[in-house]
Amino acid sequence: MASVVARLRRALRIAAVVAIAFAIVALLTFIAFAREAERYTAGLAPEQFHRTLDRDLLADYAGVFGVAHNSGDSIEAAAEAIRHGADVIEIDVVSIGDELYAGHDSPLPLLGKRFFRGPKLIEVWDEARAADAVKLDLKESSKRYLALVFAFLRRHRAHDVVVASRDLASLRGLRERAPWAVRLLSVPNEQGLDALEHDDDLQQLIDGVTVRESLVTADRAAWLQRRDLIVLAWTVNESERLNELVRAGVDAVTTDNLAIMELLGGQQRDEATLTRRSRREQQAS
Repeated sequence: MASVVARLRRALRIAAVVAIAFAIVALLTFIAFAREAERYTAGLAPEQFHRTLDRDLLADYAGVFGVAHNSGDSIEAAAEAIRHGADVIEIDVVSIGDELYAGHDSPLPLLGKRFFRGPKLIEVWDEARAADAVKLDLKESSKRYLALVFAFLRRHRAHDVVVASRDLASLRGLRERAPWAVRLLSVPNEQGLDALEHDDDLQQLIDGVTVRESLVTADRAAWLQRRDLIVLAWTVNESERLNELVRAGVDAVTTDNLAIMELLGGQQRDEATLTRRSRREQQAS
């Protein structure tokens, strides 16, 4: 009996040492890779700044809406973007268990529920009510996750909403389960635009694209407009590039620059919002 107790105590001591060693390694890893650790525990803090614009501005920016880049990943950043006139608050959406949160990267499995410190989606949603619209960027695509998103959208229909995803099944689900939401295909590269150009069904599925700004040329923008697709370019922080995109005819730009939010948010647009910019809706009405 004594030998059994001794072995049990030895096993417990070994387990304790292993647990302590694991905790120390995890702590040192988080310290060494603090920026990466932040992505999976609190979400990346939006990097908003105020950079003075060049004097060479256009006479009219009324046709372009300003989307505050990732501002909804932080309640404080969303509030600041709204104070500076942002038309649209962008929220990256992740899940933990059966709840939706704002965060750029999905929390680590098993550890997310314990360590993730980002705001709940509903908290940022309420903060964003002062903006014209909210843009949700879907970061996951599982059936469980999409069910949570659809349920959230059904419960909160009082606010105009744009939803972006790279996943075609998610976009199809949105058409069926939340048809009032504007659907944008997320396009990060040239291959994505080429695929869209040769896919008539995909063109009919979506209301527009949210596309990396470096991919937007005057010809590309014209092609998208001929197909009645909204064009949102990201991420634009300099007035020179902003002017090029406005001349090309984009509908919105995503920006970190509070000065651009002020410029675009200060335009007179009557009752126009990005969600009402859907040309198909205009034609249908």
